[in-house]
Amino acid sequence: MSRTRKTNVKKLVLCGIFIAIIIVLTAVPYTGYITYLPGGTPITTLHIPVILGALFLGWKYGALLGGVWGITCVVKAFLNPDPANVPFQNPLVSVLPRIIVGAVAALVFALCSGKFKKQKDRSGRGLPTPVSACIATVAGTLTNTLLVLTALHLFGHLGTTTIAALFSTVLMTLVGINGIIELAAAVVIVTALYSALAKTYHERFEA
Repeated sequence: MSRTRKTNVKKLVLCGIFIAIIIVLTAVPYTGYITYLPGGTPITTLHIPVILGALFLGWKYGALLGGVWGITCVVKAFLNPDPANVPFQNPLVSVLPRIIVGAVAALVFALCSGKFKKQKDRSGRGLPTPVSACIATVAGTLTNTLLVLTALHLFGHLGTTTIAALFSTVLMTLVGINGIIELAAAVVIVTALYSALAKTYHERFEA
């Protein structure tokens, strides 16, 4: 088996692990969606494995992981069709934005990787720094918030498409409890995991 083919197989297996994590987080209560108030909007953690997978595997796999996240969101919305979940039965609200999230995180990471001083692995090869991972995580998380809320304005229950109303909703979400927790959790967890795993990943998958 050629080196390139081995690398592709390893990446496919790793992608499968991330997909399994996304499914488990969706299925297990209070892991992927954490509701702290009855009837309130849940805090999601599912953007974390999607973004982390995108950083390691690239934008194509990132888009795939985002798509899996979106599909599990659709399934969850049909299995639990309360008023808050019904808009997410529409793939334009739940699937398309998440596909873009994975791709954006990977592309921003690739862009930033060329801008910042790189750390060295054991062979002396330069690797992207945690700073790149942090910036990409912020970009991916904000992309999710912006696109999902925009889709809810266009196709969901928010019921208005005016720019002022959309901007107000996005701003209130970002400075609200959910937005702050989702962004902070993603930045801390993704950056920490990337820092811990980057050298091992590049040595075993790309050496």
